[in-house]
Amino acid sequence: MKEFPNFPLEKVTVKFITIKSARGHSFKACELALAQLASRRFPLEKVTTHRFGLKDVDLAIRSVGGEGIPDVIHASLMPWQ
Repeated sequence: MKEFPNFPLEKVTVKFITIKSARGHSFKACELALAQLASRRFPLEKVTTHRFGLKDVDLAIRSVGGEGIPDVIHASLMPWQ
């Protein structure tokens, strides 16, 4: 476990800051993922249930949260629409 001495935890809590860490991945993992995508084994077109343009960002966010358009599982933002 890594330690962070003198880390300002109180500031993070008071300001409601979210901290996310990222892990790297290998080149082989990318190759495997691309092979899965190319195989068409999984109907990935079903992952995005709705698409929204920039003018409808608020509606997209509310819909994913269950307060806008019903049955939105995953929304994609299409800036050019």
